[in-house]
Amino acid sequence: MRVLNAGSHPVFDMSPSQVVISGRPMLTRIEQLAEFSVARGCGFAMIAIGSTMAGLSFEPLQSLRTGAALCLLTTLTLLLKAVHAQTKPYKSTELWLLLKPDDRPPDAVAQYVLARALRQAYLRFAYYFAAGTAALTAFTILMSFLRPAAS
Repeated sequence: MRVLNAGSHPVFDMSPSQVVISGRPMLTRIEQLAEFSVARGCGFAMIAIGSTMAGLSFEPLQSLRTGAALCLLTTLTLLLKAVHAQTKPYKSTELWLLLKPDDRPPDAVAQYVLARALRQAYLRFAYYFAAGTAALTAFTILMSFLRPAAS
């Protein structure tokens, strides 16, 4: 394999045997595992947010506000992780550990390929959490209008 320099991004001259792993394109497998890794972390975040909201269920308006704030915090965290994905060493990522040794890209391209896949996954889930934030905020506003004012 040769690495050709094309501006700020490397261009790789690979043979088909290096691109296809286990009958699937290498990038497809890496993108699937990146999505799995980020989805699992976001699932744990959702459990924590849902538990917090359930704990505040005696005060529905406060529960919705707290859920919206925590979803916004998760969105911002995912955006920061997306920005810094390129600088995190690829061998210290969960994605690298999930890949079988035979499925791993060559060291010359691993940082670029894994960082790109993780960045896309972080951005996708940041979008989902942003949509959740908007929905919870809308419900908070709706509830504040429908709920009678405390005297």
